Amino acid sequence: MDKVYHARFFDVCKSQKAVKEASRFIRLISNPTLSTFNMFMSVCASSQDSEGAFQVLKHVQEVGLKADCKLYTTLISTCAKSGKVDTMFKVFHEMVNAGVEPNLHTYGALIDGCAKAGQVAKAFGAYGILRSKNVKPDRVVFNALITACGQSGAVDRAFDVLAEMRAEIQPIEPDHITIGALMKACARADEVDRAREVYNMIHEFGIRGTAELYTIAVNSCSHHGDWEFACSVYDDMIKKGVAPDEMFISALIDVAGHAGKVDAAFEILQEARAKGMRIGIISYSSLMGACSNASDWKKALELYEVTKRMKLKPTVSMMNALITALCDADQLQKAMESLSEMKSVGLCPNTITYSILLVACEKKDDLEAGLMLISQAKKDKVTPNLVMCRCLIGMCLRRFQAACTVGEPVLSFSSGQVQLNSKWTSLALMVYRETIMAGVTPTMDELSQVLGCLKLPHDASIKNRLIENLGVNTIASKGASLYSLIDGFGEYDPRAFSLVEEAASLGTIPVVSLKESPIVVDVRDFQFHTAEVYLLTVLKGLKHRLAAGVKLPNVLVLLPVEPTQIQTSAGEKMINFADRRSQALAALLRRLGLSYQGNESFGKMKLNGLTIRMWLQPELGTPFGGKKIDRGPPLRRLGSDLSRQRQKIRTGHLSF
Repeated sequence: MDKVYHARFFDVCKSQKAVKEASRFIRLISNPTLSTFNMFMSVCASSQDSEGAFQVLKHVQEVGLKADCKLYTTLISTCAKSGKVDTMFKVFHEMVNAGVEPNLHTYGALIDGCAKAGQVAKAFGAYGILRSKNVKPDRVVFNALITACGQSGAVDRAFDVLAEMRAEIQPIEPDHITIGALMKACARADEVDRAREVYNMIHEFGIRGTAELYTIAVNSCSHHGDWEFACSVYDDMIKKGVAPDEMFISALIDVAGHAGKVDAAFEILQEARAKGMRIGIISYSSLMGACSNASDWKKALELYEVTKRMKLKPTVSMMNALITALCDADQLQKAMESLSEMKSVGLCPNTITYSILLVACEKKDDLEAGLMLISQAKKDKVTPNLVMCRCLIGMCLRRFQAACTVGEPVLSFSSGQVQLNSKWTSLALMVYRETIMAGVTPTMDELSQVLGCLKLPHDASIKNRLIENLGVNTIASKGASLYSLIDGFGEYDPRAFSLVEEAASLGTIPVVSLKESPIVVDVRDFQFHTAEVYLLTVLKGLKHRLAAGVKLPNVLVLLPVEPTQIQTSAGEKMINFADRRSQALAALLRRLGLSYQGNESFGKMKLNGLTIRMWLQPELGTPFGGKKIDRGPPLRRLGSDLSRQRQKIRTGHLSF
């Protein structure tokens, strides 16, 4: 141990992130000093090992040494790199309570940790403590504050920090890190013009910069495809003698792709290779993205063949870009082949991969391919997302509606109960349920689609059959509305109500309180099927409340309208037209025989509480002395039917 230079050993451990080896080494040192523990703490910091760092602090206390400012600061820095902001401040308070005075580096570590976590409020809180202790901030502290502002999207506040650092008694000029942090903040807030103004500060303050700074500048205009600005950045970089690296070349190619300049993107890569620059898969991935953005699937395939000849292993993002280019060009079969090749080279497709392919399947209405893809996704342990769910249910909905249109049997009247018996409905419900079980909350789009698969056909014969199953004498009850007695009101499968209630509990749609007076049913932001089932669910709830003896309040339905400007003899006039959803809801109430007040073009319809009560309790007669029909469960109704049949037989009415 006397022949080993301790500092050098810890430096090697730091570079290799070898915390375990550093821990074993320090045990071999007799009488370690505080400096030794500081070196060990630096190893933990570089490895982002906060647990190991706390063990160092504990060891220091065990040997009877008092931790100094440097040790506490390194511990705070370790917590910052591990993303443990609250723990970082606990260490800071423990440090102050122990009588150790924090220095500028301590506050810098605190602010840097807050910046990495995007907690701008806590960053400025630490900055406030620094100012209250009369500690003079340096450029590192100001840069960390600007970074924190950028992470949280507080662009104006970032520029306030810039103004403050230049307003110091001894002004602090921005460096390349300051400019880079400001441009990142502007880019995150999509303020491209402001990012360009920040870039011009490079010339104003004579900053040479690094390849990373120019890469940030190019990335700031990437999504807008500002090719001229990107080229000017490249020219400035060359003039100042800064050598571009692969990340810069990739960023430049990305801008060319968004600008639709695929040929220019290929030229950039060829020029870089001609200058002897080492080009790897990152640049080729960006070039594939450029082909995808330009919808040039042929060049995308050619590029993929080039990478195979160069024996470069593609990345998942590169293959996703290739599959996107093929799908956009309606080359689904080739895209499926690319998926197989992707798996053959050991790459794991992700959620994006399967989402792209399923969107293409929906575009071609190829449900068989979609089901095969979702099966593969399960095998690859890819969690289904809303895009996959929406595509599959959308294809099921189209098939279900087509089956209803051509009159295919979709209902089952077995066992005395009516059930929607369609394979498309079952498949849609399965996909919807698996998506929720994966922890994904459905949106209004998916809910409306799956409810569409539960809508009963508008067929008079079907509704007559539903009424027959109730055992109602329709002649004796002529003119009365009977749909209120049918489960689902003869419009939707009863399972639709459960889906709406579940969606309300998940926060997808708002919950309607049935205790209000009047009950307000706002469907202005709802889609077609969701609006219908939402209103029917309210009526179902009122049916239960009526059975409990509660007086029913009025129901006010708020409908979407389309303001339209028309030309009249008196000049232009703005009027409201009822849109498709409003017309559908009004038609629904008319089919159910439930009268309402108002007009759908007014954006409001009112259902009177008394009207709803009479609709829910129609006067029904039987052939026996006007007794009311039993509206109980099917088995109880069956028992009543048998009793009536026995009575008819005894009285001689054998025709029954």
